[in-house]
Amino acid sequence: MEFIFTKPIGLTDLTVLEVGTQVCTPAMKFGPAVRDMYILHYIHSGYGTYSAGGSREPVGPGGLFLVVPDTVHAYWPDPDEPWHYSWFGFAGTMAARLGKQAGFTGPAPVRSPDPAVSVAPLFHDLLALREEPAKELLLTGLLYRIFGTLAVPDDTPPLRHDVGLHVRKAVSFINARYADPIGLADISAHIGLDTKYVCRLFRQRLSMSPYRYLTDVRMRKACRLLRGQLLGIAEIARSVGYQDPLLFSRIFKRIIGLSPSAYRERAKLENRE
Repeated sequence: MEFIFTKPIGLTDLTVLEVGTQVCTPAMKFGPAVRDMYILHYIHSGYGTYSAGGSREPVGPGGLFLVVPDTVHAYWPDPDEPWHYSWFGFAGTMAARLGKQAGFTGPAPVRSPDPAVSVAPLFHDLLALREEPAKELLLTGLLYRIFGTLAVPDDTPPLRHDVGLHVRKAVSFINARYADPIGLADISAHIGLDTKYVCRLFRQRLSMSPYRYLTDVRMRKACRLLRGQLLGIAEIARSVGYQDPLLFSRIFKRIIGLSPSAYRERAKLENRE
């Protein structure tokens, strides 16, 4: 496996966190597990299967699949023709919308090969950017090109020019205050807009409600704390904005697919491997 870790550079709409490439052996299975970032895989050669949300999708040369944060998933190579893939790990307020606009929908988001829309050249020689002083910007620009190449027509009504500013302001507020007992009214008051309008902006810009975005932020933080093995479940619940540990556990299991204690135990086993 070869990969590049990048450093955050202050981009909020879209930022690349890592890229890599892997020529797999038949035994190289990942998961079931969750990740705290989006990961877009491109298959150079070989075959494999991507599983998420109760769905299994075969993927072959020229195909792509998208891992969604905090969603239990697994993927593994074909035993006879294991795949060789490259990937982008990324995050940002536009990540969900870009993925949807590029056609990655459903429980296990996959794009089949399309001779008319090839992104193969954009996934070649990613590691050649390793020594570039501005590799973070170059890789983020490359990922925008990939999404632009894959984009399908968007029937969402045009947004006002200030919508992005409103959503970014709300997202910054959520990321700073997720540990507090905030809700839609607090988010709306912070940016000075009606609650219904804020919900509409989030659905247009991020394809989710403000509550879901807040919950996703809290669950990502909780996953990191559980992997750290330092805090109890009740302490973690309070650290991510839930005064009631039972409520936290119910929401965590609904979103992640495992109870907090089961997630922690699996993280322990993975760390030993």
